[in-house]
Amino acid sequence: MAPSGPVAISVVFYNWRQQEPTDKTLQRCSLSRPRRSAAVGALASWNASAEPCSWEGVMCNRHQRVVALSLPSYRLSGTLSPAIGNLSSLRTLNLSLNGLQGDIPASLGRLRRLGTLDLSCNIFSGELPGNGGARPKFLQYLVLGSNDLTGRIPAELGDTLTRLQELGLDDNSFTGFVPALLGNLTSLQVLQLMINMLEGTLPQELGSNMPRLLFLFISDNNLHGALPSSLYNLSSLQYFDVGNNKLHGSIPADIGEKFPQLEIFLLINNSFSGEIPSSLSNLTDLSDLDLSENGFSGLVPRDLGRLNALRGLNLDHNMLEAGITEGWEFITSLANCNQLQFLDLGGNNFTGQLPISIVNLSRTLQFLYLNDNRISGSIPSNIGNLIGLEGLHLENNYISGVIPESIEKMTNLIVIYLYNNSLSGHIPSSVGNLTKLKTLLAQSNNLE
Repeated sequence: MAPSGPVAISVVFYNWRQQEPTDKTLQRCSLSRPRRSAAVGALASWNASAEPCSWEGVMCNRHQRVVALSLPSYRLSGTLSPAIGNLSSLRTLNLSLNGLQGDIPASLGRLRRLGTLDLSCNIFSGELPGNGGARPKFLQYLVLGSNDLTGRIPAELGDTLTRLQELGLDDNSFTGFVPALLGNLTSLQVLQLMINMLEGTLPQELGSNMPRLLFLFISDNNLHGALPSSLYNLSSLQYFDVGNNKLHGSIPADIGEKFPQLEIFLLINNSFSGEIPSSLSNLTDLSDLDLSENGFSGLVPRDLGRLNALRGLNLDHNMLEAGITEGWEFITSLANCNQLQFLDLGGNNFTGQLPISIVNLSRTLQFLYLNDNRISGSIPSNIGNLIGLEGLHLENNYISGVIPESIEKMTNLIVIYLYNNSLSGHIPSSVGNLTKLKTLLAQSNNLE
């Protein structure tokens, strides 16, 4: 058996050193993972006078074999030696948020007991080792996001890592197709493939046999075609993000029954079309709904206010409609969403007068976008009820009348865009009391 004690561990880290994390590492991961404030000198215990099992970040079993190496955010640089494969008892390897570079050693495939491998937020490059089917058969967490890995995603991942619960390959430069064999990962709960250069269509096998999948992130790639129907069998899904691709098709009419636990639903910047199904209102756990920059048409479902957990609703740059007699009912309904913070309806075909019920939206609302439509009528006199608002965007419409005096109540306003309308009268002097205001654009009106 290969050595797994002091000799092996000394060889593995012979070229490591500590330094400040690189700008690239910080840009990628500093927002999601805190820097370790006590990292300076953290490897002082790694010296010949002490047993390796007493070194910081090293855990051994009762046989003095290394079972865990956990050194996240220790400002480490250098390469990872192939000798890592000699730590045959290793179960956890977490070197995330460091500055390690070079290839990921193929010898990791020899670590048959490994359950967690987290090398995310480093500068590893090269292709992901195929290993000819040699994989840790107990691996549950494979997290390699935010590196510089290239090449194709090895198809054999789906054949050999049958216990995998999390697969994180996001924020790299993987190319090629999404392997159909990933559909064999029946224990998978988290699949992160976003921010790569993947292309082609999503395989039908994806989702066919993944009853435990909770998080599906495949945004920011070059995927095209329609979403496979198998994805709508993932009834446990909580996060669904396929934004910034070239996908098309429509949302199933019964989506409200497909994903009863859905919290995040993001289709931003694709070519989806058709109407927004009214059954979306059945997804009562939904907190963020982003269908922006697509080709959706018709009316917005009138019962969206049933989404009591809704924090963000983004429908901008579609072909949605509202008119004088119908279409604005959803605004009245949204008054029931007492956690709403973001509402973007810009760049659609909304016409008619802005409903007075808009002043009943939650006081938690911070950003309201109604720009680039054909809205007429006046700004409701009680718009000042929206005291939490930081950004008000009404530009490029046909809005007339005066700027309401109640705007003085909106003390959190930072930006007000009113330009290219037909507003008249004076700008209320109380605007001068809005101490947080940085930008007021009201050109191309009839103001005096």
